[in-house]
Amino acid sequence: MNGEQIAIFGASGFGREVAWLAEACGLQVVCFIDDNQKKQGKIVNDIPVMGIEQAAENFSGAAVVAGAGNPAIREQMMVRATEAGFESRIIMHPAVEMSSRVKTGQGVVICAGSILTTDIELGNHVQINLNCTIGHDVVMGDFTTLAPGVNVSGWVHFGRRVYVGTGAVFVNGTEDNPIFIGDDVVIGAGACITKSISSGVWGGCRPSPCTVADENAQDRGRFEDWQYPVIEDGKLTRYNWMVQHKEHLDLGYKTDIGAFTYINAKYGVTIEDFVQVGSHCAIYSVSTIDDKSGPVKLKKNARIGSHSTIMPGVTIGENAVVGAHSFVNRDVADGAVVAGVPAGTVVSGR
Repeated sequence: MNGEQIAIFGASGFGREVAWLAEACGLQVVCFIDDNQKKQGKIVNDIPVMGIEQAAENFSGAAVVAGAGNPAIREQMMVRATEAGFESRIIMHPAVEMSSRVKTGQGVVICAGSILTTDIELGNHVQINLNCTIGHDVVMGDFTTLAPGVNVSGWVHFGRRVYVGTGAVFVNGTEDNPIFIGDDVVIGAGACITKSISSGVWGGCRPSPCTVADENAQDRGRFEDWQYPVIEDGKLTRYNWMVQHKEHLDLGYKTDIGAFTYINAKYGVTIEDFVQVGSHCAIYSVSTIDDKSGPVKLKKNARIGSHSTIMPGVTIGENAVVGAHSFVNRDVADGAVVAGVPAGTVVSGR
């Protein structure tokens, strides 16, 4: 391995840290690759910066590792590197401790001080920054990023392109009920994750409600102390709404569900972040009267008026509004405002 040539895609702060890591592993960093033409032709930390075409011409035998902490940008980088003919490689600091029962994909980066225990799977181009700990039976999807000092307990499964901020902590899931973190979720610095998260930005250093770029920003300020409710199957929560088949309910962050609403999640109900459901609503993933069944999804920022009924297989779009006393038996588009029995008429666009 000593003297093996490697190029770092990205000459920014984390790219320079990856270069230092590569040198600590005995690799020869031959160049930074960067799309910013203002950086190309310069020397950064004694390493030349060039565009991808020049790098491919000069160092065709070198491997490439992404030096970007942003998962989506890293994915774009590696697609371009592959198209240019580069292969990727794993970089792992000598001070990393891990068992032989850790599986790693292509292009994984693990920084100094991190500890990985047993039966762990890391997807392609996962980045684990300084001093992270990862417990048993953790799965990380491609391009997931852990910032410094993240602690992940056992039985946590990450989707693709998840970003976890500095100092976040994940409690244990179980074999029968792992904690799932959905694709493209962003976990804020210092957050404590106690249950699954389907989508969006969660916990830690969240933006102020007044800086959120949507019309629901002021409403979100009402939930600064929001916590996931304790749900017992077939029993009223402390907020007086009820779920049956709670194991199939995926409840998002800062949701607002009114009193005496009933949710039958037998075939799956997903309620995404910041959804508001009025009182006395009914959400059915199964209907025994007409023998219909199917998952129901209320997408981010959807608002459902009181005394409304959502039937099996229906998706309510992001930022959509359903008027009170509506019967919804077909999908509602993103941003639509509907009402009625059945709720099929668009009252206004948004």
